[in-house]
Amino acid sequence: MQSTKIPLRTSAWAALAMLLAAALAALATPQLHALSAAPSLESTVPMAFGDWKAISDTQMQVDVSRGVETQSEQPYDQTVMRTYVNSQGLRVMLALAWGERQRQDVKVHRPEVCYPAQGYAVVRLEAGTPLLMAGKAEPVPTVSLLAQGRGGMEAVNYWIRIGTQYGGDGLQARWYILKEGLAGRIPDGVLVRASQRIRNGEETVAVNKVMEGFLVELIGSLPLRSREMLIK
Repeated sequence: MQSTKIPLRTSAWAALAMLLAAALAALATPQLHALSAAPSLESTVPMAFGDWKAISDTQMQVDVSRGVETQSEQPYDQTVMRTYVNSQGLRVMLALAWGERQRQDVKVHRPEVCYPAQGYAVVRLEAGTPLLMAGKAEPVPTVSLLAQGRGGMEAVNYWIRIGTQYGGDGLQARWYILKEGLAGRIPDGVLVRASQRIRNGEETVAVNKVMEGFLVELIGSLPLRSREMLIK
């Protein structure tokens, strides 16, 4: 049987190519550059701020973590879900969900996906009012959502931040996470959501104003390092 000999030069080039591929793979492997020793949102988000105070609420709001079957699929390291009331008796439900590592297959859940998964129909979805926040030069873009469920209607204002990116759809989020990974970074991400139960769609404009003011006050009440988890 005749043996096939590979020329020495060809072998050398093949070995060099393998070493180069390994080096590029190592460079492309993301390293975690997230907030070091992130503060507890449960502890640092105040139970009272401005005209708002947290209360017990027997009505459950849409769960930010529901539908996750395994720990590896869980995009959040911290969640806060509370109901606040002001001196006029207006109630706002707050949901915060922060994750240290956002990946292609595990990232912040969008409310327009979570609400239908928990029995709501999305009646309207549109860009909300950009909000000027303490400590941030540029307004934070928001999304306004109106949902209909068996328990009635719910108006929702939210933003999603992944790394330094706000807004965009799922495809844009995937592209951003990919670019960050190629640069050696794994971005963190957060969902900041305010919602109110309403009787009909005509109340949307008024309650959106209430929720916008609520969110601006909330951010202004936070210690700097906790604020940086919600806006960048």
